[in-house]
Amino acid sequence: MVTLYIGGQPVGTLADDAKLLAGFLDRNQKIEVRDEAGNRIGLFTPTRPLISGEPLIPWEPDVTREELDRRLAEPGLTIDEVRKRLGWA
Repeated sequence: MVTLYIGGQPVGTLADDAKLLAGFLDRNQKIEVRDEAGNRIGLFTPTRPLISGEPLIPWEPDVTREELDRRLAEPGLTIDEVRKRLGWA
């Protein structure tokens, strides 16, 4: 399990809450990724804050935050399901 840290404090895992990462990115906070032993395995530093009025998804400019949250709440597909849909299985 990989744990996310903000300001040196654990804030949870991506498995706990898919919206967790997006919230910290919106606030332009550095995010550490640590393994089970507490060793830092990565550091993500946003390059800039979101600009007001900038589309959340450039290729789908009309999507709202509420729509993104709804999509994130839906169950995802397994790799086998994706392969089947693509005709690879």
